[in-house]
Amino acid sequence: MKFLKYNIVKPKKYKGRDGREKTQWNNIGVMTVFQKDDGSVSRILEIPCIGLEANIFPIEPKPAQPTYQEKEIPVIEENEINTSEIPF
Repeated sequence: MKFLKYNIVKPKKYKGRDGREKTQWNNIGVMTVFQKDDGSVSRILEIPCIGLEANIFPIEPKPAQPTYQEKEIPVIEENEINTSEIPF
């Protein structure tokens, strides 16, 4: 199994002593990508300052669901209902 680690940083702009704008890169977390021998990939995001440890999955479109008109609605014949069996 191979893995890669990525720093998650939040840039902060400030002015240095010489008056020029500089950027400070604050490390806020780590994302780790695991590649298993079978080719599958999993990812974990860790941001300790908020206590977050989460898995990351790609967004995949859901299969199309049939609309109401496309669904088959069962037909109940009149002779299948015995009104004398209804308790009210």
